[in-house]
Amino acid sequence: MAYCTEITDHSMISLGKCTKLKTLESRGCPLITSLGLAAIAVGCKQLTKLDIKKCYNINDSGMIPLAHFSQNLRQINFSFTSVTNVGLLSLASISCLQSMTILHLKGLTPSGLAATLLACGGLTKVKLQASFKTLLPQRLFEHLEARGCVFQWRDKVFQAELDPMCWKLQLEDVE
Repeated sequence: MAYCTEITDHSMISLGKCTKLKTLESRGCPLITSLGLAAIAVGCKQLTKLDIKKCYNINDSGMIPLAHFSQNLRQINFSFTSVTNVGLLSLASISCLQSMTILHLKGLTPSGLAATLLACGGLTKVKLQASFKTLLPQRLFEHLEARGCVFQWRDKVFQAELDPMCWKLQLEDVE
């Protein structure tokens, strides 16, 4: 249901009744909040993969229930959400978490990121903003890489994404 801009927390609450749900991609659904994410966490305990990128209204109050109830979660992308150090660090309680994509989180500090990376012992892949390379000690990355974690760096500057239809109209105007 990625980029379905009409999806709301009510939809997520209904979806939370799907107890065997393993993968959820609700990327780009701006009406989903932490309340909807909490409903998914409580009801969908088999969830292994979650993509909530660009769900701007999801914050720490959604991540904490996710960390408590989603103990099977292996992969998460929560880029462009309102998650801070607190929500990020709460994910350390998920022992099987292997992959995180963490891009453009306004409430994330280098020390919060470092604490989370150290606390999440099972990480094998982390996608981060390239600016963190210089903000964290090189020894931290060496330690994590020795534990088997691979880092992928993204250097994209934050940009508001154009509406796909608007972009198409602009292209037609140019031709």
